[in-house]
Amino acid sequence: MKIIQKRHQELFSRFIEFEQEIQRPFSSVEVLTLSKADHSFYSNLIRDLHPEPSRDSHKKMLSAYKKMNETLISIMERCTNIEDKIDDLEVIQKILDNDFTVLHMVTDKKEDAFRLFQVINDRGTNLTDGDLLRAKTLELLEQFYHDQRIVEEIWDYILADSPSDTSDYLNWIYDSFQGKRPKQNAVFDMFLDKFFPEHNKTDLQEEDAEKIRKMMQDIKEYIIRCRKLVQGQWLYPDKQPLTAWDRTRLNLVIVELGHTLSIPLLLSASQLDDKKFSEIVQMVERTFFRYKLVCNEHITPLKNIYSQEAVAIRKNAQSYNPETLREKLNNLIQSKTSDSIFKNNLKNLKYQETGTSNKPLKYFLMSIEYYYQWYSNGSTGKPLCLDKSRVYDFAGTSIEHIYPRNPKQTDKDDHIEPIKNSLGNLTIMDPQQNGIGDNEPFLRKKTLYQQSSVFLNKEIGNKPHWTLEEISNHEDFLIDAAVKIFRP
Repeated sequence: MKIIQKRHQELFSRFIEFEQEIQRPFSSVEVLTLSKADHSFYSNLIRDLHPEPSRDSHKKMLSAYKKMNETLISIMERCTNIEDKIDDLEVIQKILDNDFTVLHMVTDKKEDAFRLFQVINDRGTNLTDGDLLRAKTLELLEQFYHDQRIVEEIWDYILADSPSDTSDYLNWIYDSFQGKRPKQNAVFDMFLDKFFPEHNKTDLQEEDAEKIRKMMQDIKEYIIRCRKLVQGQWLYPDKQPLTAWDRTRLNLVIVELGHTLSIPLLLSASQLDDKKFSEIVQMVERTFFRYKLVCNEHITPLKNIYSQEAVAIRKNAQSYNPETLREKLNNLIQSKTSDSIFKNNLKNLKYQETGTSNKPLKYFLMSIEYYYQWYSNGSTGKPLCLDKSRVYDFAGTSIEHIYPRNPKQTDKDDHIEPIKNSLGNLTIMDPQQNGIGDNEPFLRKKTLYQQSSVFLNKEIGNKPHWTLEEISNHEDFLIDAAVKIFRP
């Protein structure tokens, strides 16, 4: 025990913390000090105080710490007596002492330190564009301590995300301003030129430092919006006339349908009022489903429209009219996904037993339900949801097979079996009701349909029987409604 305690004390003083006399009193000194964002977590982690990670760098440190612990424990478990365990630990210590080298490079100027940071890191993970931009902006502000401290805190906040997420956010922000993504290997340079042109000056003044600080504060705000958008969170305070139904459209298009390509446009649109922003979200949502998810057209023409409008909003948000976006999207729909093409492709929208996600199908059926009253009233003007008090939980709503997906042998219909997963045999239903109906035949589920809050199901429940003819008619109805609904 004395040997173990002595070694522990020696190692702790070498690698963790030691006492140093400063004008007679002794003070504790940390052997290694990390950045402001990481040091507290690191300090608690190596003391086994179980801190909670709050940023990507914390997660990486925790992962490394756990891996090292697991390895050491596995080595210790090979031995049964304490002497052998002590000897094995001593071997590990010697390996660390003899086979690892820390190179300490000293520079006379901080500008040189920033430059070293940018160019010498060639043995580990490559520096990200966020790391490089952080180093460069702090270098530019070297003579302006107040601004540099604020910018450093902003970068700590921004770089809390994983490198891939930060890369996406920086690309989307650049795209939102310029109408195009930066070149893959030139993000650092192009981002720097666009947002920090002061870097070209040889002698920065206070007003230049202020511009850099204000730009970083703006970028932080856009990073916050990016984080919200990728999670489908509404960017505005909840207020009338917009409802929960309007706000959920953003989550549907970004999270459920995965249309992150629209985020640069939505970042620009976030400068508009909430009504115009909502209008743009709904146009994008309906167009993307028709153009890409159903007709699988090449995404570039759609992306080009987004880019044009993103830049137009940036130029003059006060006078921007979303009708210009609607007109361009309508022209694209007519030229690439005409009504006849859209109808033919909709017939291929089927329930997938395995492998492929049924999210587009569920979204389609839910959308038909939302716009059902507008369509039934003659579908004049822009597509509208007339009853926004009904908001179905996307994850909690299930796709219902009217003729059962797995019928009992006695209930099988050989004529319907081949088409049971087709559009005409599908609707949406509350999971609890779906569980009650389960694989029962239509006549035993009629009451469930009739009592449903879903308009589509009430119509289905009024049918006397569910035959091939009803399935064909139901499919025709869904497709005809879709042609009217899925347009900007």
